[in-house]
Amino acid sequence: MRFAWTPARLRGRLEAVSQCGLNGTREQGTVNSAMPTTQAVQLIKPAITVDAVLSPYIYIFYAAFLVAFMFTPIMRSVAIFYNIVDKPDLVRKLHAQPVAYLGGIAVFLGWLAGLAMTQFVSVHQMMPGLDDRLRIPVAVVVAAVIVVVLGLADDVMHISPRTKIAGQFLAGAALLWAGIGTDVLGLFINNLAARMDVKLGLAVPPELVTWVNFIASSALTLGLVVFCCNASNLMDGLDGLCGGVTGIIAMGFVFLSVMVATRGGTYADLPRLAGVINDDGLRVVISLALLGAILGFVPFNFNPASIFMGDAGSMFLGFSIALMMLMMGKLDSKWLLAGLVMFALPVLDTSLAFARRYVAGRRFFSADRHHFHHQLVQRGLSVKKAVLVSYLLTTAFVLFGVMVVFLRARYAVAFYMVLFGSIIVAAYKMGMVHERVVVDKPSDLTLGGSQASSEQTGAEGVIEFSKDTPRGRL
Repeated sequence: MRFAWTPARLRGRLEAVSQCGLNGTREQGTVNSAMPTTQAVQLIKPAITVDAVLSPYIYIFYAAFLVAFMFTPIMRSVAIFYNIVDKPDLVRKLHAQPVAYLGGIAVFLGWLAGLAMTQFVSVHQMMPGLDDRLRIPVAVVVAAVIVVVLGLADDVMHISPRTKIAGQFLAGAALLWAGIGTDVLGLFINNLAARMDVKLGLAVPPELVTWVNFIASSALTLGLVVFCCNASNLMDGLDGLCGGVTGIIAMGFVFLSVMVATRGGTYADLPRLAGVINDDGLRVVISLALLGAILGFVPFNFNPASIFMGDAGSMFLGFSIALMMLMMGKLDSKWLLAGLVMFALPVLDTSLAFARRYVAGRRFFSADRHHFHHQLVQRGLSVKKAVLVSYLLTTAFVLFGVMVVFLRARYAVAFYMVLFGSIIVAAYKMGMVHERVVVDKPSDLTLGGSQASSEQTGAEGVIEFSKDTPRGRL
């Protein structure tokens, strides 16, 4: 949507934005009296209840959970038959028995089944002249397939980090091709251009604003997909850790998505109203499908694990979180910020890992045993307790993320800065930035079949990956 960049319209735009509260997003909410009167009010989307939103879509959860729950033991048998297992080597991998991979395939199939179920249920809000079924962009499924195939290839053949990153960029490009993430910074950039004109007298050509918005939003989308895929991959270091943490985050996205879908609004034309209802339902469906698929898998993966999700699963979970962030960011920047806050534990762990490797002068694509979950185990916690502590922290971050959407964007950014600044300083004081030599006894590293062995190292506490290293990961 383009604006006629006249000073009067720009001032009206700024006034409208400054008065927007929770309902003042780009897609949702009532029309503010300060908005330009050229936007004719024609169609009203009434507010609805939480039950009205969830009732038709709960079958998405059923399908995702049941398919993931049934296919997890099947994929375990397939992995064992084809010897796609994580074998103990008494150096890094100290679990007693080989543990099957391919759990991530079951998670993906559950998620896919949830999306397929949308063709058998009605949308949450039926209105004359609108479709009664959700329209799911094919590019979303294509991008997910790219990520899963990439992770599966790494589980089986151990592909290089550069190849994985290239494939993740390709998945992000597929989302951009479908228009997902191409305008995630649109509101911020439009408001910035408006303020430059009103406050500084610098008129920005609308064509330039459009291109800056597209380039910046596309770069953010690609970066977010790559970062989230690898952040989840790095979190997959203990039994049940990555799946459980992502499941809690998915619960947060379900809550936010349902909250958005319940709101009313006024729209200028039927296509815009149809797009809003479809986007609202799509957010709920994707988050419910993700939650159901994870909960169907985690019981098999919790300590002691009988199956690992592998890179196929961990990268898919990261991709799904990035997708939800982008879809929430389409509303307003603070919704994107809320998603980042909920994903804070993987974000901080990955950021600290890269900082730690930079300080130590090592490659970013090397691995170490100084991740947050490793720190908890080295401080005497059992694997189960370390995972439960991570669950508790993730729950706190999800609550913080939900709280962010009730604040104005400027206050939300301030909250975000204080929260993450405090955590980074605490991590520095705990020694999570500077590496220490860690010497663990075999009895300390034998974790009852735990997936913690996926990054176990020798006496140095650090290991460099090569193409022959089993389960190499970013």
